[in-house]
Amino acid sequence: MEYAYEWIETEELLPVKIIYHSYDEAVYIPNHWHESIEISYVLSGTIDDIYVDGRTYSSREGDIVVINSNSIHSFTVERGTGRRALTVFIPPELLKEKGLKIDDIAFDCVSIGEQDEERLKQFQELRMILDKMTDTYVNKESDHFSYVKLTALSYELLYVLLKHFQVPKDSQLVIHSKRHLDRLAQIFDFIKENYQQKLSLSMIADEFGITSEYLSRFFTKHIGVTILHYINAVRLEHAHRDLVNTDLSILEIALKNGFPNEKSFNRVFKSVYKLTPSQYRRESKVPNQELTFF
Repeated sequence: MEYAYEWIETEELLPVKIIYHSYDEAVYIPNHWHESIEISYVLSGTIDDIYVDGRTYSSREGDIVVINSNSIHSFTVERGTGRRALTVFIPPELLKEKGLKIDDIAFDCVSIGEQDEERLKQFQELRMILDKMTDTYVNKESDHFSYVKLTALSYELLYVLLKHFQVPKDSQLVIHSKRHLDRLAQIFDFIKENYQQKLSLSMIADEFGITSEYLSRFFTKHIGVTILHYINAVRLEHAHRDLVNTDLSILEIALKNGFPNEKSFNRVFKSVYKLTPSQYRRESKVPNQELTFF
């Protein structure tokens, strides 16, 4: 996946992109952003951590989290059984088609901890649409015209979001300006291209002609983690793939992906997956996965 900017491509014949998740393995998607509005809906099990612009949520069965356009977000899912979730991406083109601009649209739509009776009814209305979308999408192979129903449900979903959950987008509260996102994109691209090398705060700062102090503050403010944390996240995603898809030794995987030694790799891996790389490899061999999880 792209760390700086993730391109969301809709499915043929559908105005939105839908992903149905059914998995037992741990998944970690580092911080990223995209123009599309993202809806995360847990059907069963949990999403342990959803980070969105400085706030972290733990999402359980029935929970809905809407992630606004260009919001920086990440997902952490630990191992578990019987987990199912639905993700719907609403692209800017769909809003533009209806005379709306993605830059003017924001939603306050997080069901976690909601107590207001009227809001609970509105969330239930959303759940009914998302449940229908799930059922239609899962059974689409047996229904030649499922795309018609999914299209109708997509517009109904957008209607309910606009009617009940749209909020003013206060430009003073939007920290992710285009200028900031462009700079972040350049930094992320540099990390992605050089994660196998020895990287330091000062080296990256020199690359972009800024001070280490400014880079540290800028990155933490907009991404919510330190730049070292993010470098390790990029390295970890690639190392995880090598761990489950190759027979390389733990040390070889660590060094190949930019970790200075096996101990450092073990520490970072265990902080996310709750097991050491060796334990993880012994317990299961995960099939090759497409990490466009969210």
